[in-house]
Amino acid sequence: MDIRPQELIEKSIEIYNWLVTYKAEDESGIYYKVNPGGAADYSDKPVHGKYGLYSGSSGTGFFLLRLYETTGDEKYLDEAESIAESLIANTAGSEFYLHKLETAEKSDLPITGWHTGVYSGPAGAGVFVMSLYRHVKDPKYLDFARKLGDDICSVSNKDLDGRHLTNDLDLFSDGGFVLYFISLYKAVGDSKYLDIAREFARYIQRKGIKHSSGGTYYEANDIGRVGMPKGSIYPGFSHGSAGIGFLFAVLYDADRQKWELEEAESIALFLESVADVCGTGRLIPYIWSEYGDTEYSGRYYIGFCHGPAGTALLYRKLYEITGNTHYMDFCKELAQGIIETGAPELNSWGLWNSYCSCCGVPGLIEFFAEMYEFTGMDLYLEYAKRSAARVIADSTEEKEKGKRCFYGFWDRTNPRDVQTYTGLYTGASGAGANILKLFAVLNKTGVTDFWEYSYLE
Repeated sequence: MDIRPQELIEKSIEIYNWLVTYKAEDESGIYYKVNPGGAADYSDKPVHGKYGLYSGSSGTGFFLLRLYETTGDEKYLDEAESIAESLIANTAGSEFYLHKLETAEKSDLPITGWHTGVYSGPAGAGVFVMSLYRHVKDPKYLDFARKLGDDICSVSNKDLDGRHLTNDLDLFSDGGFVLYFISLYKAVGDSKYLDIAREFARYIQRKGIKHSSGGTYYEANDIGRVGMPKGSIYPGFSHGSAGIGFLFAVLYDADRQKWELEEAESIALFLESVADVCGTGRLIPYIWSEYGDTEYSGRYYIGFCHGPAGTALLYRKLYEITGNTHYMDFCKELAQGIIETGAPELNSWGLWNSYCSCCGVPGLIEFFAEMYEFTGMDLYLEYAKRSAARVIADSTEEKEKGKRCFYGFWDRTNPRDVQTYTGLYTGASGAGANILKLFAVLNKTGVTDFWEYSYLE
C-alpha cells in the first residue's frame, strides 16, 4: 500500500491543531480536556485523570515529543516543557495514594490499583519527564521523577513477602511500579531503585498460581468486582498475566536474578497453553477461568490492552534475553492472529471503533511498525501502512479546516457513547503519535518510545 510519509506528518499536525483547541489551564496547571463536548466530563474520573499518562497531559507530552522529533519545530518541545513545568508544580505527592487507599474501593471503579498505578496516578508524570530529559538535560526532571518514586515508597508496605501498595498486581496497578523503578534506576543510576523494583516484583511473584501446563498465572485483580465471571482472570496485557510476565522479563534484563527469568518464562508457558488457534495464528482469550468455559469463551481483544499487540511484548523481550527463536515464532503467531481476524480493515468482537492506542486500530500501527523493525519482514510494514490508512480514513476533519479528530466509543460495552478523546492511550494524542511512529520507520529515524516499548532493545 502506498502512503506518503508527508501525509502522515500533515495528518498528525492536523490532529495537534484540533487537540490544542482544548488546551486549558486552571489552578492545578495545564491540561487538555479529556473528552471535549461529552455529556459528562471525564477529566477528574479514575483512569481518565487530566494529568495522567493514560488520558491526560503526561501522555499528551509524548505526542508533542514525537511531533518535535519528526518536524523539528521547537514549538512542540516548548509545549512539552510547559506541561512538565505544570506537572512539577502541581502533581500530588504521597497524600494522593493515602486518599485513594481510603476511597477507591467505595468508588464506581472498585479496584484500588487502577486508581494508584503509573497509568492513572502521579508516577505517569515521571515517565513523561524522564523521556523529556533526553531532549532537555535539566536535572530538575530527574529530581522530580525521583521524588515521585520516593512518594510511592513512603506509603507502600515492606515485609517478608516484598513490597506493595495495594493488593492489585497488574501493570495498571503495583506491577507498573516495577517498571517505573527500573526506569528510575537507569535514569539516575541509584541502585536503591533497582532494589525497590525487585521488592515489588517479589511480592507479586509470591502470588503466582501454578497451572496444569507447568506454567504460572496470576489473579492480578478481583475482576468479579467489575462484572467479570467469578473466579476468572485477564490473561493478557496489560491487566493480566502477560503484563506481569513482561515486568519479570524486564527486571531480569536489569537485575539478572535467575528467579525473575524463570517466572517470566513460566507465565509465557501458561499463556501458550491457553492460546487458541486462529487460522495460522494464535489468540489468547480476553477472559480465562480454571473452572472452564465462560460467556467470554472464544472472545478476543485484538489491540494493545488485553490483545496480542500487547501480549507480544513478553515474547519479544524473552527472545531478546534468551535468543530462543521459539519466542520470536510465537510473537509472529500472535501477529498472524490479528491478521486472521481481518484487521485492520474489519472490526470484530474485540476490535471496535475506539480509535485509541489502547484497544483500537491506532495501536496496531505501533505494533506492526515495531514488528517490522524487530523482524525485518515487509509483511508487517504493509500492515502498519494499512492500519494507518484506516485510522486516517476514519478520522474527521472539523468544520475549521486543518483540524482533525476521531469520533468513537472508548467503552466496548457502550457503543452509543460516541465521543472525542484527547489522550495518549484513549484518543487523538495516541493516534497522532502512532501515525508518527510509521513516519519514523519509513524515514529510518527514531522517535520517543511509548513507555512499554522503551524496555525493548
